[in-house]
Amino acid sequence: MLRNTTLNLPDDLVARAKSYAAAHGTTMTAIVREHLEAVTSDGTAPVTDDPLLAYSQGRLARNEAIRLLGLRDYAELLVALGDADLPMPLPPPHDVENQAVTFAKLWKQS
Repeated sequence: MLRNTTLNLPDDLVARAKSYAAAHGTTMTAIVREHLEAVTSDGTAPVTDDPLLAYSQGRLARNEAIRLLGLRDYAELLVALGDADLPMPLPPPHDVENQAVTFAKLWKQS
């Protein structure tokens, strides 16, 4: 089960992290999760589940899934998800909310 957690971070750090995530095809959530996994791991239990499944469930960043699966790019990752009949990972709740607000604004303009 995934849990939402609020972090208090300086605005400039959040902006830099979002920029980094976008440039590397990942999310801030994935970056934080991977870092916390790395710093809390005892090094004896590497991820043993399927990277494709982990990506689909939002537990693995896009670039890391591509690397672990030996794929060329995001297009191949999408094909692999389709071939495995796995859904794309859902965006974080705040992204969905932002998209809904944007859609509502656009809808009112038309």
